[in-house]
Amino acid sequence: MSMTTGGGGGGISADINVTPMADIMLVLLIIFMITTPLLQSGIAVNKAKARNAAEAPDVESEDATTITVTRDKVIYVNADMVAVDKVTEKVQERVAVAPELPLFVKSDVATPYGAVVDVINRARDAGVEKIGLMVDREREGRVQ
Repeated sequence: MSMTTGGGGGGISADINVTPMADIMLVLLIIFMITTPLLQSGIAVNKAKARNAAEAPDVESEDATTITVTRDKVIYVNADMVAVDKVTEKVQERVAVAPELPLFVKSDVATPYGAVVDVINRARDAGVEKIGLMVDREREGRVQ
């Protein structure tokens, strides 16, 4: 008995169907697009803009210390809300983990200037020598 190869399509096909794989990849892409902004640590504030802001790769370090001052003068050391009178103690604790890293200060553009200066003074009282102010980089060619 012999088999003929002509005609019918009842034979085995070695082609890979990539449609399900493309569907899975698109679902994974959507999941990553949604979860990535949620993973960003820190307190969101509307930072001031600067044209000549320098890059600070240390801010992404796990041991970096960031002080955030909101427009309502609420102070956060990394993600922990801290009372004004406890800022010096909290900064001393955090900076002891990585004393070689600078302290980063970010504040809302509507935060009173005196509140930011007070926080910087308290950080200096804690023994911090290197302090960086965080800003958003202004886009080139933008007129304000």
